[in-house]
Amino acid sequence: MRKSILGAQAIVDIPVKQARRWFVSLQDDPGVYRFDTHDGFEFVDGGFGEVGALFRTRERFLGLELELLFELTEVGEFEFSFRLTRPSSLGIWGGFSIAVADGERSRLTLDVGSDAPLGRLVLHFFPVAKAVGRQIEREVAHVKASMERRSVACAE
Repeated sequence: MRKSILGAQAIVDIPVKQARRWFVSLQDDPGVYRFDTHDGFEFVDGGFGEVGALFRTRERFLGLELELLFELTEVGEFEFSFRLTRPSSLGIWGGFSIAVADGERSRLTLDVGSDAPLGRLVLHFFPVAKAVGRQIEREVAHVKASMERRSVACAE
C-alpha cells in the first residue's frame, strides 16, 4: 500500500452511493469541479473513468497558475487514482476515495504521495507542501460542499 505524504478528508452528509454518483456526474458537468484556485479539468486523451485517460487541470499555487497533466491509473467503485505526468512526474500520484463514515454519511479522502525519492523530497519541501496541502484541502472542501448542495437540490 502506498503511503501518502499530503492529504485531506471530510465527512460528507450523504451516503456513499450518492457521493459516488456525484463523481460520475462530472462526466456530464465537469464545471462543477471549478473553484477559486482550480479551473476544473478536461480530458485530452481517453474518456472519463477510463484507465490510461489523460486529463488537464489549471490550478493556482502561491499566485502562480500551472497547467498540470494527469493520467488516470486506477478506477474502482469507490476510489480512483491518478499520476502527474506534466510538468514533471516526479513519481507523484494522488487518489480520491469514498468510504462509509457512519450511518448515512461518507468519508471523502484525497491523498497525494510519490513513488520516487525526489518526488517525496519535493512534497516535503515546506513551500511546496504548504501550497499543495492547501490546494488539497480546498479541493476536498469544494467537493464536500458541492455534494451536499446537489443532495439538497435533488431532495427538493
